[in-house]
Amino acid sequence: MATKTKEIIPTAITGAFLAGLTAAFVISGVLPKPYALMFPPWGVFITWAGYFAAGGGGKGQAMPTFKKMYVAILWGDIWGFAGGSLMNIVNPHAANLPLMIFYDGIIIFLVNQPILWGTRYWNPIKYTPAIFYGFATFFSTYFGGFGFIPGNIYAAFISSFVVNAIGPIFGYLQVRMAMIKEVPA
Repeated sequence: MATKTKEIIPTAITGAFLAGLTAAFVISGVLPKPYALMFPPWGVFITWAGYFAAGGGGKGQAMPTFKKMYVAILWGDIWGFAGGSLMNIVNPHAANLPLMIFYDGIIIFLVNQPILWGTRYWNPIKYTPAIFYGFATFFSTYFGGFGFIPGNIYAAFISSFVVNAIGPIFGYLQVRMAMIKEVPA
């Protein structure tokens, strides 16, 4: 007998509930200081979508997807941190904006080399989109003034990894909370 899956609670509802939870640690003023985390919400949402793009959501797919994503996210975050650190060292010495942009372009080129070559030779970071999630979220957190200590490069590193780590968990929870069951077709 053929079967199909049925959601007890629509994933649109479970997803909207989880998305609403991000307001608690994203929007300034929702939580009182020192708990106002100022985490960037896009870090949660891009890795949440990335969880499904990486094959998560199906039965037995959570752990392989987590393994595929988390090391790669951290790899991107590390190289984003390296790029931000180099920019902090080099940019004050630029005589003008065009020169600073030129220097930053060279830095981005240089820190992308271990990212791209690493995916070729190191199996745990083969999932390139997750590297981009970590790298881009670090830059947007640090230079966008987000994180639990805005403008602090170390806080940006931790904050960006935390929000990227929450996304796949929310993807998993979205499916689990829907209480999907098999029914006759």
